[in-house]
Amino acid sequence: MSNKKRFSGRANPHAAARELIEYEPPGWLSTEELEHELFLAVIADSNKPRAEARFQRIDDYFAADKPETELQYRRALLRLLSDLRPRLAELVGGPRKYE
Repeated sequence: MSNKKRFSGRANPHAAARELIEYEPPGWLSTEELEHELFLAVIADSNKPRAEARFQRIDDYFAADKPETELQYRRALLRLLSDLRPRLAELVGGPRKYE
């Protein structure tokens, strides 16, 4: 079995690492702008065949309809955006700092 075939079925280790990072949204980026960026990313990736799992995570999040604070919601938006646009999430948010 070639290396390509052996590794093709494995999950992307970088994607798993991103899920563990909690991004802190900057104050200068409004909630509406975060929602808009997530929407644009979904639209841009809607024709990509491998985007279904990422879209499912977005659907699951919004279907849960859990009560959240504004900050928790903003963090969730940035985390979901990081699935589709990891570099953008890293640039605008950066990893959350723990105290």
